[in-house]
Amino acid sequence: MKRLLFISLLLATAVVDVKAQYSRASLWTSDMERFAREDSTHGCKANCVLFVGSSTFTRWTTAVADFPESNILNRAFGGSTLTDLIYYFDQIVLPYNPLQVVIYEGDNDLAETSKSVGEFIDDVTTITRLVNIHFPRAQILLVSIKLSPSRKEYFSKYLKANELMKQMADSSEYIDFVDTCTPMLNPDGSPNEDFFGSDLLHLNEKGYLLWKSLLYPRLMKAGQRE
Repeated sequence: MKRLLFISLLLATAVVDVKAQYSRASLWTSDMERFAREDSTHGCKANCVLFVGSSTFTRWTTAVADFPESNILNRAFGGSTLTDLIYYFDQIVLPYNPLQVVIYEGDNDLAETSKSVGEFIDDVTTITRLVNIHFPRAQILLVSIKLSPSRKEYFSKYLKANELMKQMADSSEYIDFVDTCTPMLNPDGSPNEDFFGSDLLHLNEKGYLLWKSLLYPRLMKAGQRE
């Protein structure tokens, strides 16, 4: 609860100097400037299916072509955590009046920070509430954390977080959950390396084709409102 209050106060504060407000903000200055340039040039894409998250989404360069009926806008930025998405909510979500917000985070939250599973779920609660407050008609799709072979020591945390995100979705009218994790496993429960690039962290073309098949029926179509 204290963590949620802190984040809410952070979002409510006028940003004068982003470095003074949040130490990680400067990591993505160029990404935010690029998003702003694209919006200035092409206009803010409303009624879109908005992808936000970390490098798994950033590297999905074929997403627009993969889901031609869904008016995809990708505002993911690599290396991010959910706390970073929350901080940059005004830049990556608020301008677009999305039909649906698709979120992929957790890889970095539970491996590269001291964040516990409970703290990660607090952040999931915060981002979903923010979306719902500003866009009460928008749907939210939480994408499960993948079990990357290079991060085996964090599998138990990833699986627990996936379980809790599914429970959250099951009890909500506006949140859905898609399990991309289980279809990427071998029969013995280990990750199938055929879906990963040489770094055994990011998806390869075969991995994205699998995710395309799993997300396609869960994404809203352009002009659709539930």
